[in-house]
Amino acid sequence: MVQAPKVVVVAEGHLVGEAIEVALSARGFEVESVQCPRSRAELVEARREISWIRAGVGLVVAEIDDLAQWRDTLALIEAIRMRWLVITGSRNAARWGALVAAGCQGIVPMSAGLEVLTRTLWGVARGGAGMSRETREQVLAEWEKLGTARRSLILRISALSPREWEVLEMLKDGLSIKAIAEAGGVSEGTVRSQVRAIRQKLNVKSQLAAVAAYQQATELNYSQTG
Repeated sequence: MVQAPKVVVVAEGHLVGEAIEVALSARGFEVESVQCPRSRAELVEARREISWIRAGVGLVVAEIDDLAQWRDTLALIEAIRMRWLVITGSRNAARWGALVAAGCQGIVPMSAGLEVLTRTLWGVARGGAGMSRETREQVLAEWEKLGTARRSLILRISALSPREWEVLEMLKDGLSIKAIAEAGGVSEGTVRSQVRAIRQKLNVKSQLAAVAAYQQATELNYSQTG
């Protein structure tokens, strides 16, 4: 009997991830879990853990319609080279395409069920594709369709730190520098430094332009897969 591959599960939602781990273990997979990294330091630690586990396949469970979860998933796939699958409830074709372009082997809809996930994991572990060629071509085309400038903007937005995202979100909601400082328990000077870092990373000249870039990146309407 062929031994099932070892799988490392990285889940944004603890309960969902735990349920998938239990289900895969019952199917004979050897499953290890790693906390979803949300910072560069945590990403380094995740890389170390995953290297030690020596899994055949990595499975990320994330709702990539949430831009922060999509960003974290994208960073993980780009930083740790292995055979990744993503399971998600999202049908956002362009975001699927970005993950595939970053090196993801395939994406399994949450609605597909355990049988489909099991077959896909086996296929990827054996060196096969994690999605049909037609779906792969569709989602990559949707990502390419956004154009070089817009894709670059989205990736720059996704590279911001969690705190920079928080500051930018509050600026978008109309909060002043003073209000952001009070909410975070830091000085106004600290917030101004964070805003300068955001502007530099987004390559924009003003706070208003940074907010506009954020809105452009997060409020795009994408085609769906299927």
